[in-house]
Amino acid sequence: MELVVVDMVASCGDLVAPLSTPAASADEALTPTTLRRRQDPPGDETCHEPQATVLVKQTSRLRGIGSVGMDTDQPGLFQLPDHKRQVPAQPPQRGKNRQVWELTATAEVTITDASALQAAARADEGVVITASGADLGVDDAQPEEPHTAPSDDAFDALAWLIWPSHGLEGALEAGALRILSVESEAKADSVDHGTATWSVTAKLTDVEALRRLAARACPDEATEISASLAMAWQRAADPFAPLRSIDGITWKPGRVVVEHLPSRAGRNS
Repeated sequence: MELVVVDMVASCGDLVAPLSTPAASADEALTPTTLRRRQDPPGDETCHEPQATVLVKQTSRLRGIGSVGMDTDQPGLFQLPDHKRQVPAQPPQRGKNRQVWELTATAEVTITDASALQAAARADEGVVITASGADLGVDDAQPEEPHTAPSDDAFDALAWLIWPSHGLEGALEAGALRILSVESEAKADSVDHGTATWSVTAKLTDVEALRRLAARACPDEATEISASLAMAWQRAADPFAPLRSIDGITWKPGRVVVEHLPSRAGRNS
């Protein structure tokens, strides 16, 4: 309840009819009762002088307890948010003798001279491997039948010309590894553009020799080379060497992955 002095009146009266005044707010409009009451001097039943009129404003304000909105996407009080399990990063592997490892490299390739590429592929037609496996660093290598040159497709010719072990000559001569298998392919995504991929699978025979070759080539990275077989392999031999000697193309280096193949553990002993 609040008292507000609003005016001066000359007449007397104990109580004047309720005033019609606009409510101050929506809440006050619920149950308004507004009276104008005269204040007379104590002990005096009559009034001859102007007296202050007081408004007695009584309002009943209803207060309800509203519902609190909650976002259904937010976790509840005792509900823990879902978190993807964090997989700790694997430390680099140093590699051990007799382990089998594989290097896979990719590159974006653009054909600039399809005729030169196809001519080079035809020049390799009928090549026969006559050297022993020991000379090539390949386990149990057998003489192969003469190969037939690929069709006139430029990307078939490119795949034919990629020899994945090219660049590993120093590692083979040092006895650092022995090649088990090689693969190569070239896929076109347009007439003259595509992706070349090749891989070399090898058994480690002298890991320290491989590290020495790598450290000699990149002495500033000796610490990383010592800690990681993948780093040692990529520094000891250029992984993109198979493309550098091929005419009729331009290329952009892509991803290189060097990984241990534990599934071939039976060959590591």
